[in-house]
Amino acid sequence: MLESAANVSESEEKEQRDGRAAAPVDQSILEGSSSRGGCQLQMYDGEACGRPIHTAPAHDAKPVCLMHSRDPEKSDAAFQEEFEAILKAAGNDVADFTKFIFTKADYWRREITAACVFRDTVFTQKAYFSNAKFTRNADFGWATFTQYAHFGGATFARKAYFNNAKFKQNANFYSATFTQNANFSDATFTQDADFIKATFTQGANFQEGTLAQNAGFGGAKFMQEARFAGTKFLGAAEFRETKFRGHDKDRKERAQEFLPGPVFSLAEFSQPEKIIFYRTYLGQALFHNCDVSKVTFSSVKWGEREGKRMVFEEEVDLAADFAEALRPAEGSSDERNYGLIAELYQQLKKNYDERKDYWTAGDFHYGEMEMKRLTSRRKNKVLRWLVQNLRLVAWYRWASEYGESYLRPALWLATILLGFALLYPVAGLHYDSSKDPHVVRGAPQTSELLTYWDPFVPGQASTSRHKAQWRLLGHSCVTALDVATFQRDRTYEPAYPWGRLLLLLEILLVPTLFGLFLLAVQRQFRR
Repeated sequence: MLESAANVSESEEKEQRDGRAAAPVDQSILEGSSSRGGCQLQMYDGEACGRPIHTAPAHDAKPVCLMHSRDPEKSDAAFQEEFEAILKAAGNDVADFTKFIFTKADYWRREITAACVFRDTVFTQKAYFSNAKFTRNADFGWATFTQYAHFGGATFARKAYFNNAKFKQNANFYSATFTQNANFSDATFTQDADFIKATFTQGANFQEGTLAQNAGFGGAKFMQEARFAGTKFLGAAEFRETKFRGHDKDRKERAQEFLPGPVFSLAEFSQPEKIIFYRTYLGQALFHNCDVSKVTFSSVKWGEREGKRMVFEEEVDLAADFAEALRPAEGSSDERNYGLIAELYQQLKKNYDERKDYWTAGDFHYGEMEMKRLTSRRKNKVLRWLVQNLRLVAWYRWASEYGESYLRPALWLATILLGFALLYPVAGLHYDSSKDPHVVRGAPQTSELLTYWDPFVPGQASTSRHKAQWRLLGHSCVTALDVATFQRDRTYEPAYPWGRLLLLLEILLVPTLFGLFLLAVQRQFRR
C-alpha cells in the first residue's frame, strides 16, 4: 500500500499523507479489550492489530499487545522477534509498525527491502538507523523520537516521510541520502538537527517544522526541491556548503528551470543571527513571507539579472502550490505579487546594509525599486507599459539605476551638455562684444545673433564658413558649461525664445543628474 504511493499523482499522494492520516485516530473507537479479538489499535491499513494482549495496566490505559505497550519492562527479545517476523513476511510489500512503542531500536547498517510504516511510532530510547538502507518508501510521520535519533549515513532509495515527527533530543542525518522526496513538514526538532553533508537528490520538504535548538546543514546537498516552508528555527541552523537545486548548472541551464531549490517561505527564525548560509547557491531559493533581515548570508550565490543579484520569487513558476502567495490578488492586473517580493528585497537590503556590504545591498535596493516600478493598477496593456516605463520611478531607473550607478548619470551628464552645445546654435546665440575679454577696450560694441547658417562675428578675421561653424560650436560648448555652473556674465547668450527654453531645460536637468551622480558615489563608497 505504501509502496504504491510512489506511483500515484501528487494530489493523491498529498491526500494520502495529509488527509486520511493527518488526524489522530479516535482511541475510544479503535481500542478495545481482549474479548474483541486482541489488540484493537488501528494499523495503517485501517484494520485492528489483533495481536494478543500484553498485560501492563500500570502503563497502558487500555489493553494492547506487546508491540503497542508502553511497559518499559516488556521483553525486547520478543519485541525484536516480532519486528523481524513482520519484515520477513512483508518481503517487498508493506511492513506496518504503526503506533509501535520501541524500547530499543538498533538497526544500523540494515538493508530494509520492505516499505516501512513507522507512523505514530514512539522510540523511548536512542534510535539507531545509521548507515541503514531503505530500498522502498519509509514513513516516520507523527513518530516521536524521545532520545537521540541517528540516521547518519542512511540511504532512502524512495520517499522518506518525517512529517509531524518530534525529535525531542538531537537528530543526526549526517551524510544521509534522500533519493526522492524527503518530507519533514510539521516536524519538531527540540535540540540539534544535523544534516551535514546530507544529499537530497529530489524534493525535500520541511514545511511547518520546528527546529528548537542548533541545526547544522553544512555540506548538505539539496539538488532538487527542499522545503523548509513554515519551519520554526528556535535555535541555530547552519547551511554550510549546502548544495541546492541549480548549484552545478550554468546560467543558461538555470534560466530554463523555474522550480525552486530550497523553500523557506513562512519559516520563522527565533534567533536569526544563528541562521547561517555559507558558500551555497540560493539562486532558486524562496524566502517570501520569511524575515531574513538578520540571517547571515556569507559567500552565497544569488540569481542574477543584468549583472545584479535577484531573488527567485521573480521567476518561479506560479503554478506550483508553494508559490501560491506570489500569485497576484484577485482583480489585480500585476503578473505576480510584486509587493510581497518588494518586502523580501527590503529585508535583504537591510541585512547587507547593516553588514556594510553596500554593493550587495545596492543590488537588492535595485530589485525593490523594480518591483515598485512594475506595480500598476492599469489593466490596459498599453497603459500599463506607459506607466511602467514613463513614470517618475522609471526615469529614476533610466537615469541612475535607482541611484546605484554613478557611471550612468555621468554619461547622461556628458551627453546632455554636448546635446545643448549642439542645439544652442540652432536656436541662435547672441554675441555680446562688451563681455568678450578679447575685444579691445573702447572698441565699438556689437551684439549679433549667430547660428550655424550665419556663424560670422563682425570684426573678426575672415575665415571659411566651415571654420566659423566649428568656432561657434566651441563657444556654444563654453556657454553650455556656463549655464550648467550658473555663470551669469556670458559672452554668448541663448536667444529668445527657443534658446531660452533650452537654457531653462539645461538648468533643470544638469543639477538633477549631478545630484544623482553624487548620490550613487555616496552609496557605493560610503564607510
